[in-house]
Amino acid sequence: MRLSTLGVCLVAGSMSLAAQPERTALPPMKSLEQLAPELNARLMALERAQGVLLGALIKGNGTVNEADVLRSMTRRASDLSSLTRPDVEADRGFDALGAQAAAIIREAHTFHREVLAIIGSLEPSQRKAALAAAVHRYKGGRATLADAPKDMGILYDHQYTSFVAPQPPATEPTRTLKYASLTGFTWAAHWYELAAVEPLEISNDVAARERALATIAGRFSRKLSAGAPLDGYPTELPLAPAIAPGLVAGSERAAAIIDNLNMMLSVIQDVLVHPAVADRRAAVGEAVTQFIDRPYRCVQVDEWIVVALRHSIFDQGGYALASMSGYERNAFGHGHHYGVKRPPPACDPE
Repeated sequence: MRLSTLGVCLVAGSMSLAAQPERTALPPMKSLEQLAPELNARLMALERAQGVLLGALIKGNGTVNEADVLRSMTRRASDLSSLTRPDVEADRGFDALGAQAAAIIREAHTFHREVLAIIGSLEPSQRKAALAAAVHRYKGGRATLADAPKDMGILYDHQYTSFVAPQPPATEPTRTLKYASLTGFTWAAHWYELAAVEPLEISNDVAARERALATIAGRFSRKLSAGAPLDGYPTELPLAPAIAPGLVAGSERAAAIIDNLNMMLSVIQDVLVHPAVADRRAAVGEAVTQFIDRPYRCVQVDEWIVVALRHSIFDQGGYALASMSGYERNAFGHGHHYGVKRPPPACDPE
């Protein structure tokens, strides 16, 4: 499917953010652990790897031994048997962010696994209602990530961003990632988390689903290897409209929550490595507040989809089940975020 057609399908097929959960009886569902045990285990391992990274950055006041931390993260991603044991290092990493930030990250990861279980357990005609109900449960009256997409400017205009605005005549910003391999690992993990949607959408052929899950697992493994030029680290933060369009079509709100988690983690990592941060926990708390606040920097779904696609599916890791050999035709860089800005239209209501 051509990219332009993909965007139209996403926009046309997406459900309104204002939609309420349908009161439809659904068949019993399997947990993700029952449905796809290896996928579930790897997702939990990647969550632990994220905790290790955050903890190391906080403990080192933004300075770490990059090779050591990368080895620790990679070991967790590859040794799934270690999940039978508690991971004190990872738990401490999340807890060091503060109680609210830790709880929000953990709950969002749990929500993500529930979303995948819904997609994998139910027929296509039943998924929208179940996803709407899952979002309703997730929001549940407590502090949670916003269920409306955010303007990507939230990555660029905070005081600790790793982006530097372009100086004329340049049109593209520069970006200095203090620990490029750690960011690359994290983005590869986000790609895998989103790419898992497509295999689970295969509802009537268990063998085909298992082959597809093995494909994305193999591609993720290659993304962590320096010797895979077409499947190396993503160079852009993967977003749902580019990597998991089926999720956006099934539930814009669920997809927005997952994208907001990944964008928030990117901002938190910028905060933790910046040398000018006096109180890292307080700065993390400010970032988390922005992602809890639904109206803050929110955009309409159409704009979210278009901007995500134009930040290049190729750079975000490529299609879930097929490698890409080059950029798609309508991708462009970050420079437009620094030009004359128009006020974004109000985001869709709850």
